[in-house]
Amino acid sequence: MGEIVQTLQLPQEARLNRFINDKDLAKIIKQFGTPLYIIDEQTLHMKAKELLDAYKKFKGSVSVAYSIKANFNPAVLKAFMKDSVTFDATSTGELYFHNMCKGNPDDIIYTSVTEDLDEYEYALKNGVRKIVVSSYNGLINLIEAAKILNVKPLTMIRINPEVGVKAEIRASYRHGKFGVPFNGNKVDSAAYMVKEILSNDILSFEGFHFHLGSQITDYTCFVNALEKLDSFMIKMKKENPTFNINTLDIGGGTPVFYGENVPTPNYMALSMMEKLNSMYDTHGIFSLIIESGRYLTAEACILVSKIINMKEYGNDKFVIVDAGYHILLDSALLKQEYPQEIVFTDRKKINNNNMNNNNMNNNNMNNNNMNNNNRIHLAGRLCDTYDVFPTSKVSQLNNAELNKYVLFYNVGAYSIVFNMPFHCQTKPPVVMKSNGQYVLVRKTTTIEHLFAEEGGNL
Repeated sequence: MGEIVQTLQLPQEARLNRFINDKDLAKIIKQFGTPLYIIDEQTLHMKAKELLDAYKKFKGSVSVAYSIKANFNPAVLKAFMKDSVTFDATSTGELYFHNMCKGNPDDIIYTSVTEDLDEYEYALKNGVRKIVVSSYNGLINLIEAAKILNVKPLTMIRINPEVGVKAEIRASYRHGKFGVPFNGNKVDSAAYMVKEILSNDILSFEGFHFHLGSQITDYTCFVNALEKLDSFMIKMKKENPTFNINTLDIGGGTPVFYGENVPTPNYMALSMMEKLNSMYDTHGIFSLIIESGRYLTAEACILVSKIINMKEYGNDKFVIVDAGYHILLDSALLKQEYPQEIVFTDRKKINNNNMNNNNMNNNNMNNNNMNNNNRIHLAGRLCDTYDVFPTSKVSQLNNAELNKYVLFYNVGAYSIVFNMPFHCQTKPPVVMKSNGQYVLVRKTTTIEHLFAEEGGNL
């Protein structure tokens, strides 16, 4: 594992992870150009350990499941395989990536939304044995696939606890897309599906799964969901004497710092530990799974972009970079406020103007988007009104100049996977820092490749 070079000082003990020094940054920019993603393997391992350690007071076994959808780069998957994490897959494509990286199918939890027969056959043929169903139709398809292949998958039910959630993206609310309610007069209910699984010898009932949302800031929703699940499990035991669970997956939602202070995994785990251990005592031995995509990957990646144009309208200054929302899509979709800072790559200028050793205190936070009384807007290269990057409270843009570079922090989740060729833009390269060395883990696509991919040579 390489050494983290710098950690920018931020208010109230929050930190941005600057894992590359200016000298190495200059070399990599010269070699690969911009825009450019840089991933730090050490941070991936560190985040996996942080999340696992947060739940060490749970009486049973605990594992972390990485949500592949957040960043499916093979180098990222291989890094997490070193940590023996479980992988949450939601498509056959993600299973293919996992298989090609020589992952163990025993380490997969397959959680589909479409739940069709063909994908269940594919998953079971490839050795996946832990399947999460979230509809009665999906359950019937899984039963059929299990019959065809003569296997007995461990089956979990995705529930929708219908609890209030304060989060950037909510996934639990009445009549929501994901999961099934505990009870109801429909076949799409956990009560009905539990009985269906227990009444046949084709599937093996494994437990429950729920996911409440992304960037959860008020973690009392987990306790509320567990309270409702606990009551439901007591009811199921009375109605079905053979009812028992082996696994409880409480999904993700651990938040990442983007400028607003957020609770740590330790605080979140502490808030629900009493309830989790009480359920363990009541319902017998079961394993706990904590999922994460954003928390495990976000802080491990920086996007580097060059300032290629600037202009002023009155008190508004537009700083235009060679990136765009085509490689940072949730800046447009979710108005995600990534922390940004201006850096030099000329070493003489670096020595005179290096801002990385300055404290980001409340005073400069209030002025971080002003330059000589100009309000700064950070814009991308796309011909689209929405291609203006929101700025974080801790962004530092007040020394923006032509040919300097902007670092976008915490972009490791849901950025690389959303790359798209708007304006015939090609995918930028991805470099990983591993054991102190910088290795190319994704080549840039060429315009010739894009032309052929779009059928230009047919």
